[in-house]
Amino acid sequence: MGFLCRVRKEPVALLGDIEGMFHQVGVAEQDRDLLCFLWWKGGDLTKKPAKFRVTVHLFGTTSSPACTNYALKMSANDNEKDLGAEAANFICRDFYVNDRLTSVESVHDTVILIRNTQEICRRGGFKLHKFTSSNKEIIEAIPIKDQAEGIQCIDLDKEAIPMELALGVQWCVEKDLFQFRIILKDHPCTRRGILSTVSSIYDLLGFIAPVLMEGKKILQELSREDAN
Repeated sequence: MGFLCRVRKEPVALLGDIEGMFHQVGVAEQDRDLLCFLWWKGGDLTKKPAKFRVTVHLFGTTSSPACTNYALKMSANDNEKDLGAEAANFICRDFYVNDRLTSVESVHDTVILIRNTQEICRRGGFKLHKFTSSNKEIIEAIPIKDQAEGIQCIDLDKEAIPMELALGVQWCVEKDLFQFRIILKDHPCTRRGILSTVSSIYDLLGFIAPVLMEGKKILQELSREDAN
């Protein structure tokens, strides 16, 4: 919730991503036996399997988010003196796993922040890319290879910036608004079906709570009928 609130704080919103974040952080030699797996060459289970050890952190491993975030923040602390406190603080406060969301006061400050943050990440072995922003000047200042995939091939003077997901919430970048798209699936008109429909809408900040309240009232009435 704090990330989504802070991205609305200043005039210029910015969204980015770290490429393959977990795979950029190695597993300590003494811990690699905990990430062993067996492999049968050619899928032949009659042969003796080979034993492999994973040397980098994996998606799905409980320790991976903590270890990779620690490595990223250590990189920020180690390079704060060279590249400034703003970039270091941004990495420590405004990264949610591999997604980065922030808002900045001006275009000039945003461009500097991007450059310094990318350099901190590069020194730590991370690649920060897939940038998009609510300000087209910032997008034009970012190399095409570091832009979000949806905007690399569009004409910013003629075409609207595509929608993006900001931590699960739809962000209309062109108008700089959070939006919601409700797709009603073919659920039965039962308490379970209505609960599934209401729960499928992700609204962390409560923007459309008045709309969802109607569905919750129906659930409440159905629960009372079942209780009677």
